[in-house]
Amino acid sequence: MFFTNKVKRMTIAAAIVATIPALAAAAGRNPDLYADSSKVVPVTELKFYQDKEGLTVANGWGDPANGAHSNYIKMPGGTASGIHTHTHSYYGVVIAGVVANEPPGSKQDHSLPAGSYWYQKGGEQHVTKCISQTECIFFVTSKGAFDYLPAR
Repeated sequence: MFFTNKVKRMTIAAAIVATIPALAAAAGRNPDLYADSSKVVPVTELKFYQDKEGLTVANGWGDPANGAHSNYIKMPGGTASGIHTHTHSYYGVVIAGVVANEPPGSKQDHSLPAGSYWYQKGGEQHVTKCISQTECIFFVTSKGAFDYLPAR
């Protein structure tokens, strides 16, 4: 059976999201992730806020200030972060818009439409961009606490 590129991208994204519990387990048992009962959170109930770095974020599971976690992050269309690093590595999955995540000075953006993912190694400088004209939303998950360390 042959699949379209869109179906392949969505299958890969679903596989990445399905690995989130394994990532958290590798970081240690997390009470928010391993609750006593199942949990369902419709997108309409996500609570977006501005974090101290100015990002528009909604927490998924875990505690981004202290350890394993996931976040939804929004970026306005046509915007880019400054050059920065994170202490811990993370995976990002594009939910909406077209994202690029490149090293500083990259000559070409690698377009990541909805359903695509990337892996960002901790400590490596990079720039995250919303290269679509519409808002970008991506889902990130990490074994460690979230930080945003601007390049000096």
